[in-house]
Amino acid sequence: MCGRKFSHEELTWAEYRDILAIVQPPPNSNFQPNYNICPTQQVPVCVSRNGTRSLELMHWGLVPRWARDSKYAARMINARAETLAEKPSFAPLLEKNRCIIMVSGFYEWQRDGQARTPYKIERSDHQPMLLAGLWTHNDRLDRDSYAVITTAAPPSFSPIHDRTPAILERSGIGAWLENSWEDAEKLTKPYRGDLTATRISSLVNSNRNNGPELLEPIAA
Repeated sequence: MCGRKFSHEELTWAEYRDILAIVQPPPNSNFQPNYNICPTQQVPVCVSRNGTRSLELMHWGLVPRWARDSKYAARMINARAETLAEKPSFAPLLEKNRCIIMVSGFYEWQRDGQARTPYKIERSDHQPMLLAGLWTHNDRLDRDSYAVITTAAPPSFSPIHDRTPAILERSGIGAWLENSWEDAEKLTKPYRGDLTATRISSLVNSNRNNGPELLEPIAA
C-alpha cells in the first residue's frame, strides 16, 4: 500500500536532474518541499519519450484513457505488480507508459484493531526513493495521471504492512523507463534494500497538515 508520500527540502531540481538524467525541469515547477503528498495532487514524474527523459507534472491517481470523469483517480492510486497484465486499465501501459516517481519516502499506518499508528518510511541510506509507476493521458479531461506499483513487503517490513511500493535502484532506471516489459517486469519484486520506519505523530492523518513537523519522530 502507498497512500501518502513526502518530499523534503533536500529533494531539489539538481537531485532530479542528476539521478534521472533529465535535461530541463517542467514548466511552472518550483520544487518546493511537500510533506504530505496526497492522492489527486500534482507531482513531478519522470517519463521517457523516444529515449529522451523528461519531468512532467501529473496527478496521482490514474484516470484511464476511456474514463469520462476523474472519479477513478481515488481508486487507482496504486497498481498491484502481480496483476498488472490482467487489468484493462494497466495492461496497455506496460510497454510504453512506465514512469518513475522520485520522493524522499512514504507514510504507512500500522493497524492494531481500531488503532492506526503512522510511520514515515525511508531508505536506510537516506537516498531518494525511486518508485515504479504507470502513467496515461486522458484526452477528454486533458489530464496526465499515474499509479504507483506495489508489491509484497519484505519480511522486515511486514509487521507494519504487507505491501510496499516497488522501489527501484539507480541501476534499474534505464531498464524501467526504456527496456521491454519483459525486462522491466523483473524490477517489480520486493525491495531487497533496507528501509527505516520511524513512528511519527497523527498530524499526518489530515491532508490539511503539510510541514516539516510531520516528519518529527515521537517516542514509541
